[in-house]
Amino acid sequence: MKKFFALLFIPFLSMAQGGQGFGNMNRPQVVQGFEIKGNIEGVKDNTELTLLTAVDRKVIGKSKVSKGAFQFKGVLAEPDLLQLTIPGEKQGVDLFIGNDQVKLTGNIAALGNVSVTGSSTQTDFEAFKKEFNGYFEAFSKLGATIQGEKDPAKRESLMQEYNASKEKIKDAAIAFAKNKSNSGVSALALFVVSPLFENSEELETSYNQLTPLVKSNSFGKGIEKKLADEKIGRVGSQALEFTQKDVDGKPISLASFRGKYVLVDFWASWCRPCRAENPNVVHAYQTFKDKNFTVLGVSLDQSKPNWLEAIKADNLTWTHVSDLQYWNNAVAQLYHIQSIPSNLLIDPTGKIIARDIRGEALQQKLAELLK
Repeated sequence: MKKFFALLFIPFLSMAQGGQGFGNMNRPQVVQGFEIKGNIEGVKDNTELTLLTAVDRKVIGKSKVSKGAFQFKGVLAEPDLLQLTIPGEKQGVDLFIGNDQVKLTGNIAALGNVSVTGSSTQTDFEAFKKEFNGYFEAFSKLGATIQGEKDPAKRESLMQEYNASKEKIKDAAIAFAKNKSNSGVSALALFVVSPLFENSEELETSYNQLTPLVKSNSFGKGIEKKLADEKIGRVGSQALEFTQKDVDGKPISLASFRGKYVLVDFWASWCRPCRAENPNVVHAYQTFKDKNFTVLGVSLDQSKPNWLEAIKADNLTWTHVSDLQYWNNAVAQLYHIQSIPSNLLIDPTGKIIARDIRGEALQQKLAELLK
């Protein structure tokens, strides 16, 4: 819930009003660049304005004001959300444009009402905000109410309302992207709502309906990365190879276990739940080690003495590796491990066949596989 609420306050959800026009995404690409001619009353002469990308804050250009007027020229690889910043002003002017001829007019006292014309992607951006800001505001208030509600019955009722609201927002984003598959704003809509997709395959289906140019903007790339990250370690996927040093400093690769069932076990000496689970892992190892099964421990320790002491104390007699980098352990980073204990069960071909199975569930799974 908190992850999504954080997205509700991304600056572009409350930016400039007005605008029309970028509808050229299906035309043959003859890149001539964009031009922004602007006039914002009240800005002092020689004030230097900056145009930058809204997401990664990459500077696109700078322009000095003369009698309120300014101009920017450049080339954009694809339509994207930009922000015009004015020194001393907390609020910027946001515009979602491509290589268009854009006119921007307004007053420094009302930057939220600046008019942006000449780009239909901006029109789509305004349509997105008009439709979704109400959803987001109501959703945020509902979440705050749930967090403050003490009565279990009322909280349960509010949670049902919350889940229904979540589905409504998600469905609206899917419909928006489907209806405007050639608009860069559709990638933004899916990106902002992506935390609501419990099933990444549903997000991927909607994302795949977008045109290649839309997928290439910053929001499309963000979705692509999210989908790629979520596939890492997924049951049914091939395990990513890695090599890390064992307790003696010898490099050990996951590939060296090919041909066996191997449980890659993420743990640490300082992790109490891990230490509590270790007897179950020991039992599994002792039961099935002669049936083509082994364990590879990956420790998120920082102290080698503590790591070695825990291995000995818990009778963990299998292979162990670590780079002693705590949560920055390279293998944990590779698999996006967010909490421990965590594990991956990999078959002899290198495919992940189960993950995060512990206790009796681990014993049962191995018994099924290793009869």
